[in-house]
Amino acid sequence: MPKKIIQDIYVVKKSIRLIKRSDVRDGFFASKKSTQNTKDPVADKLAEKLIEEENIDYTDEVEGEDDGHVKNDSVMFLWIICIASVATLLFLVSLKFATATLTVTPRNQNVVLNDTYSIFSDKNAPGLHYQIMTIKKDLSQTLKTDGEEYIERKATGKAVLYNNFSTSNQRLIINTRLETKEGLIYKTRQSVVVPGIKTVNGVKTPGSVEVEIIADDVGDKYNMKLSDLKGDFTIFGFKGTPKYSLFYARLSSDLASGFVGNVKKVSDEKLAAGREELKTSLKDDLIKEVFSKKPEQFILFKDNYYTQCNDLADDTTGSEYKISEECSINAFLFNEEELATYVAKNKIKAFDNAKVDIIWNDNNTVSLLGSTEKPWNETSLKARFAGPAQIVWFFDKDEIINSVIGQDKSIINSVIENNSSSLTEIQATIRPMWKKTFPESTKSIKIVDTIRDADK
Repeated sequence: MPKKIIQDIYVVKKSIRLIKRSDVRDGFFASKKSTQNTKDPVADKLAEKLIEEENIDYTDEVEGEDDGHVKNDSVMFLWIICIASVATLLFLVSLKFATATLTVTPRNQNVVLNDTYSIFSDKNAPGLHYQIMTIKKDLSQTLKTDGEEYIERKATGKAVLYNNFSTSNQRLIINTRLETKEGLIYKTRQSVVVPGIKTVNGVKTPGSVEVEIIADDVGDKYNMKLSDLKGDFTIFGFKGTPKYSLFYARLSSDLASGFVGNVKKVSDEKLAAGREELKTSLKDDLIKEVFSKKPEQFILFKDNYYTQCNDLADDTTGSEYKISEECSINAFLFNEEELATYVAKNKIKAFDNAKVDIIWNDNNTVSLLGSTEKPWNETSLKARFAGPAQIVWFFDKDEIINSVIGQDKSIINSVIENNSSSLTEIQATIRPMWKKTFPESTKSIKIVDTIRDADK
């Protein structure tokens, strides 16, 4: 009998497999009792006890029958969800950051200039106008001296002569004497014509002209700063006439260099080389400065400027010999918009008076014809424009961008048709490539001008 009890004990190994609910319900390992048709109560109790004590998991299915297939299907399903999520995210991002580029070819026409136009400094005069841009600079340099010498030198400087007498011009000969209230006499160094009175907007303005002057005698008592002169110069030759009180002069620079005595000296060769070095440096600086400082809406053609230099008084005090030069530049500027319209009217038949500009060639020149020694002082001149150029019509960038926002790409044909007077072609590129409509933001749409942007 005891042997039989021992034979009825079932040893369960947790590592064999999961226990089915049916096994627990019908008797633990009932499916294994192929030789028994009745339930074994001892086995049932043993199974329940093992499940309770060992926390054995159980399932309705036997492990290993469908487990691999289920796992493979789950992994595949997760991959599909991930790929779909990433694709959706990329789609939404591409919509938010979509961009478009409109490559626009504006209406244009090539011309070759070999034309002479009248140009005027008065903006109210009919025709093409110009402006003069003037810059002055001075520079000094100290030279090594070669010894001493006795000199007698006259003070020199500049003054402006005024005509408040009549509307007629007045010529003054060389050596016209100018007198201060203290009785010091200076003379003009060249013959000049003082313009007559001008009336501008109902206001009378004396005519004026600048002239170089020199002291009548040597010595430092003739040296004078702009702030030293009390009152104006009078013209000595007009004394006793009505012109005496209505013609006068005022300093426009210091009077300097008047001296009598021993001074440090420099050889003529060294002095000439030093002055030439100063002039070259000043001219280079002035040319760079006038191009960099000109107003943005104006154009300055190459070599369309004039430079001139004056020797300033040498400073021979102490043990040094200091030389100084003053140079100025006078440049002719044209308003780009006005010039473009003026040329278009003269070079294009039936010009529609549209807003245009000109793409100039590097070889374009502007020559002033029949000009005087100082053309910047004139009020009208003849200018010959030469070289190839391209007249380009303006188009409204903002209007074009606003007309395509959020629209299908096919809208481009309508935009070209609506702007046919100012442009000839538009090519549209939208990113990402699959997107067929333009972005909703103006900041995401860029316009490229095939002519103006290519010139930059």
